[in-house]
Amino acid sequence: MRKWFLRIVTAIMMLSCVFMSAGCENIFQQQSNSEMQEEKKAVFYLLPPTTDGQMMGCVIQTIDKKTIVIDGGTRGDSEQLMDFILEKADAHVDAWFFTHPHQDHLGAFCNIFKNTVGITVDKIYHHFPTIEELEEYGYRNADEKSIWTKTKEIFEEKFENKVQVVQPNDIFHIDEIKITVLRVYDPTMTANFVNNSSVVYRIENNTTSFLILGDLGVQGGEEVMKNCSLELLQADYTQMAHHGQAGVSKEFYQYIHPKRCIWPTPDWLWDNDKGGGFDTGPWQTVRTREWMEELGVTEHWIAKDGIQKIEF
Repeated sequence: MRKWFLRIVTAIMMLSCVFMSAGCENIFQQQSNSEMQEEKKAVFYLLPPTTDGQMMGCVIQTIDKKTIVIDGGTRGDSEQLMDFILEKADAHVDAWFFTHPHQDHLGAFCNIFKNTVGITVDKIYHHFPTIEELEEYGYRNADEKSIWTKTKEIFEEKFENKVQVVQPNDIFHIDEIKITVLRVYDPTMTANFVNNSSVVYRIENNTTSFLILGDLGVQGGEEVMKNCSLELLQADYTQMAHHGQAGVSKEFYQYIHPKRCIWPTPDWLWDNDKGGGFDTGPWQTVRTREWMEELGVTEHWIAKDGIQKIEF
């Protein structure tokens, strides 16, 4: 009788081990699947300046590794951008969006594609003023005019049928990423003309949103508040207009109430330091930082700190 009892107990214990092993394997499999799902995220990169100047260059990669570029930086930043595209995107850009045609946003693209470099681009999106409007209202020097002219030539000669002039409410889908055009330039807004020509984009997937303001100025910000719904302007991440100084007004930021800030800002501009120390320069960056502190923003991604990577 005792032998039968021991045999039954042993059988029960063996069955328990089998069930426990299967259960553990199932748990481990679930954990493994969960970890794989967590690893598959889109990424937003803010690139740092590689010269002493300010610049703006952003790269977004979808979950399936399609690549979106926003602006790109100065001519001096072109090597960084080219290397980044070669390494991260296998020399291919699926969509290239521009905010406005200042050299610190457009120069890298112009410098890369004035030569044959082996990088391909499926589609380019912009809404630049005409060369004539830029000359009349935004001319600063011959070098800048040369970039406008050269970029127009590049569009026509190397990207025929691949360039689209965007309009308000245009929506573009690149994999899971949705890009909405909230605003394009008003040719009658001649004050701070080139900065105020900035296209405003909303970029989002099903969990996270980004508001891209380019170098939008006070007047452009007022127009956006008037014409765009607050729901579209409020985002998880807000790119600070004009590198965080002399861009949109304090009232604009109060209206949209940023949650997290993306600053395409070098160290000297971040500290408003022209050589005399903290906040001794002519720029308004420190004031903008104070505005964000008043609004309770505590999370900042700043180009001065190197490549900023946001998974979403």
